[in-house]
Amino acid sequence: MTAKKTLIERDTINFSEVELYVAVGRAERSKAVHEALRGLGRSIAALFDLHAAMQKKVSFEPTIKVAPKH
Repeated sequence: MTAKKTLIERDTINFSEVELYVAVGRAERSKAVHEALRGLGRSIAALFDLHAAMQKKVSFEPTIKVAPKH
C-alpha cells in the first residue's frame, strides 16, 4: 500500500470557543464559591442571633453594688 496523502490534516483549535469554555468554568467556580460564602455568612449570622437571644434571656446583674451615700 502506498500513501496517497503525505499531509496529515488536523482540526484547528478554535480559540474563541476555548475562551468561552474557560469563562463558563470560571463563572461556575465563582458561583460555587459565592454560594459557599453565603452559607458561611448565614451560619455566622445565626450564631450572632443565638448569642443575642441568650443575652436577652439571661440578665447580667453586677455583683458589686454601689454603696449608698450618707
